[in-house]
Amino acid sequence: MNRIAGIVLAAVGFLIAVLSITKVVPGITGTGVGLILGGGLIIGLSFIDRPDTEGTDRMSTPSTLGNIFFAPGDVFANFRRHPRFLVALLIMVFMSVTYTNLFMERLGPERVTNFAIDKTLEMGMIANNEDAKKQVEAGRAQAIADAKNPVLRVAQVGSSFVGLTVVSTLLAGVFFLFALAMGGKLNFWQAFSVAVYAMFPVSVLRFLLNTLVLYLKDPAEIHPILGQQSLVQDSLNFLVSSADNPVIYTLLGTFSLLTFYWIALNAIGLKNAGEKVSGTIAWTASISIFVVILFFGLAMALAFPSFIS
Repeated sequence: MNRIAGIVLAAVGFLIAVLSITKVVPGITGTGVGLILGGGLIIGLSFIDRPDTEGTDRMSTPSTLGNIFFAPGDVFANFRRHPRFLVALLIMVFMSVTYTNLFMERLGPERVTNFAIDKTLEMGMIANNEDAKKQVEAGRAQAIADAKNPVLRVAQVGSSFVGLTVVSTLLAGVFFLFALAMGGKLNFWQAFSVAVYAMFPVSVLRFLLNTLVLYLKDPAEIHPILGQQSLVQDSLNFLVSSADNPVIYTLLGTFSLLTFYWIALNAIGLKNAGEKVSGTIAWTASISIFVVILFFGLAMALAFPSFIS
């Protein structure tokens, strides 16, 4: 990543944090701190060497964004010498923020916020503690006001970018270390490109389908929390009730068509972008990541069952 871009991002984050702390633009301290940390991450990553191009032609960015749907192997093979990710990353950030705002407008900030607060009050550690319940209730009005605040909605762009960059970095780090441990050869930027571009087609399809369902479905039938993640019914979790069986509901929901597509793209990407990454290594790494995500989701369902009921 570009070192100057990291410095600029950290500087912008510092400015935002100062403006928030001094109450000039309140409520965006978290975004500022996130941008500072994100800028620091980019600066750190900028010291990692990129692979040698070896005189190979570089596929244009528009071609990578289109071909990833129809010829992912060719795109990832080009990343072996010419890794890239920024434009795809920015498009995913735009789609994420856009859908979040469309969702809030469709269901209403009051309903979404009140639902989340009501579910927080149902948590065991809160429900049995009167002081904690009063503190949560005291913040209800401010939480609704924040959900309506256009400045905070714009600030989601920075938070989303940092969050997606961190997730991509973690995935790339796991892919990189996994390949080395299995005897393969994979540059970090090759792994990072795979992490980003494997998510890209899934994100585009999910965004388009979610937006379509959002406006076709009665808002009263949309879950204020689960709907923010996905409205696409591509798994068997409809067979059970999320309120009665939160763990089974989460388990079935994880085995979705879009998730399988993502797993396949990760495997294809690692095999083609890496220099000595066999199909066995690629698929093992991709499935291992899926298993970790599966167990994390089940743990969250066990810890916070009320939020998906």
